[in-house]
Amino acid sequence: MTKQIRKPETAPGPYPVTKLSNHLQVLTVPMKDRESAAVAIWARVGGRYEPKRLSGISHFLEHMLFKGTRRRTSQQIKREVEGVGGALNAFTGEEGTCYFAKLLVRHFPRAFDVLSDMIKEASLDAREMDRERTVILEEIKMYRDQPSQYVHELMGELLWPDQPLGRSLAGTAESVTAIRRKEMVEYKQRYYQPQNLLVSVSGDVSHDQVLELAQKYFSPLKAGEPSRFEKAQAVQAKPRFQFVEKDTEQTHLVIGFHGVSKRDPRRYALGVLNILLGANMSSRLFEEVREKRGLAYEIRSSVGHYQDTGSMTVSAGVENRKAPDAIEVILRELGKVARRPVGRDELRRAKEYFLAQFLMGLEDTLDHLLWVGEKLLYNDEVQSREEIAREIEKVTAQEVQEVAKQIFQTARANLTLIGPLKEKGQGEIKRSFEIE
Repeated sequence: MTKQIRKPETAPGPYPVTKLSNHLQVLTVPMKDRESAAVAIWARVGGRYEPKRLSGISHFLEHMLFKGTRRRTSQQIKREVEGVGGALNAFTGEEGTCYFAKLLVRHFPRAFDVLSDMIKEASLDAREMDRERTVILEEIKMYRDQPSQYVHELMGELLWPDQPLGRSLAGTAESVTAIRRKEMVEYKQRYYQPQNLLVSVSGDVSHDQVLELAQKYFSPLKAGEPSRFEKAQAVQAKPRFQFVEKDTEQTHLVIGFHGVSKRDPRRYALGVLNILLGANMSSRLFEEVREKRGLAYEIRSSVGHYQDTGSMTVSAGVENRKAPDAIEVILRELGKVARRPVGRDELRRAKEYFLAQFLMGLEDTLDHLLWVGEKLLYNDEVQSREEIAREIEKVTAQEVQEVAKQIFQTARANLTLIGPLKEKGQGEIKRSFEIE
């Protein structure tokens, strides 16, 4: 059965999707006249599926799939793609894991073969596991030594305390050290099943070509149980703080709030709000915190969306003694956008930026494929470019103000900070942490 995701009015759609009898989804993103093609295989599993004792296993497993199969050594996996000028990589997220390659379109069947071999026939050799375990433990240490990275990890813990969504994707030194081969094999068998997989290709290719390869490599697999995660709890009655006293040259901080989910209709207004506040150099926070006051070199805002929740954060790296002032200015700007509607010209610029960044991001075969694949992994349909453009254009100043009011509430504010701030300074920050 082949179904068309809601048909776009212009190229590069439509996006044909076929579900095989074992429930594996096969997606094609046709992009005519491209020299490159991208191949991606998604697994519907990530950090938020993990029990606490196996924290980091999704990321660990992702690493292990590159360490050899029954047919190929680790070196052969890399050489088969890189040897024809391609690139091979993967990433693990909270809700999905993706293995992908980008190469010349004439070689895409080769990448399909390599990636499917990794997914189905990974050796998960115990000795290789021990070697890779050491690599991951060093990766964990590296992020701990980078305050600009670690401060974001701490924010996840504040937003979703004692929940899978709030834990580090890499796990902890204790959890990674404790993971055994038997547990990894069982984890892969449970989640890397057809009903949790999405096979996709973009470029100047036909859906029939992609479908033929998918049937060749994946039809023999039998369906299992669909993956499920623990629903996020976003209840918060008062502000939360996490200070890490460390002798750093800069103070790194994140101010965070619970946001909206991937399907929440407010996500477009929140996207516009994010651009207004801190997504580019003409944003309010960049102008006020960096340009006018010189309080920070780096200042930005960002949004994150999950199936049932989301986040809105502002992050900055500031001179140590100016951290309290920077926080005060940031909070003041958040209060302003919640109290007063944005002006017509500023709203227009933000929406134009939103739309342009979205459309330009779809020009690359890999970026386009990852965007469609990530949407389809959890949704039955993907909005067309035209539909998304209309949703962005429909956003009003009132909607932006309303979503700001809903999100920027004192009781739901969170702050993580890494730097040489003493207890007295921490108390000063806590006292000023209100959005009026």
